[in-house]
Amino acid sequence: MRSRTKTTTSALAAAALIGGGLAACVPADGRASDVGSRARASQSPGASASPGASGPASPSAPSDAKGGPALAGLSGAEILTRAGEATRKAQSMHVTATVEYEAKPMRIDLSLDKKGNCNGAVRLDGMGKMDIIKSPDLVHFRGDADYWRGAAKQKHASQKQTDQMVAVLADRWVKLPAADPRAAPMTGSCNLGKLTDDLGKGSPLARKGETGTVDGTPALAVTSPARQGTQTDWVATQGTPYILKSSISGDTTGAVTFSAFDVPVDTASPKDSDVLDLSKTGGAVGESV
Repeated sequence: MRSRTKTTTSALAAAALIGGGLAACVPADGRASDVGSRARASQSPGASASPGASGPASPSAPSDAKGGPALAGLSGAEILTRAGEATRKAQSMHVTATVEYEAKPMRIDLSLDKKGNCNGAVRLDGMGKMDIIKSPDLVHFRGDADYWRGAAKQKHASQKQTDQMVAVLADRWVKLPAADPRAAPMTGSCNLGKLTDDLGKGSPLARKGETGTVDGTPALAVTSPARQGTQTDWVATQGTPYILKSSISGDTTGAVTFSAFDVPVDTASPKDSDVLDLSKTGGAVGESV
């Protein structure tokens, strides 16, 4: 049985890695699907569910926002189906996750929407941090010194070239038109629709579990078997029954959290007069310093 958490974290890893290839001005490491298939769920991110009393939700569990039957009156499979539908309808959300790439943890913290916009940061151990803002017109990204040293290493740059890249680019915003071919990999990576496509496509074996909270929101756990172990989806029991957290335990472990549903993504350009316009450099970043 396919793991929804693994699918989601793989999509996030692909997004981050393709974005990293763009920012470093080196070729993306294969197609998105190829990169994503190598990503592996890893440590759980900081946002976590805090279980309450164990056992199924009580009969007094609140109804969803549309006045439908209380979740307590539904089976685990029905809850998961309803939650998946609600989550996939959200036009934007904030996503945090930790995935594993080449045996290194990658931390992802992104707000993104179905129009392809995003704003957030990606950290990869040994490769520093990259910030990204993508709007309909522009892609902005900013890497720290460790990021650009890692990018230079990927390009097999000399020590002199590396030092030049870091001096010019570290902690500096770089921009590209969204229509620039070099920005094409980023365009797909920030698509919320692709990220959430597999959420909530429940198993008939799903069953209700314990109650708890995710970042202060009351939630009900729904567990189902997965190829890697046990899938747990925490579904909001107040308001719209969004999936707030999806995790897996067993042969692999990992988790993705979802929040800020339908909150517009901030795509305003950085308020920084020292932004480097890559479209005017006449070549790759590494060739222009």
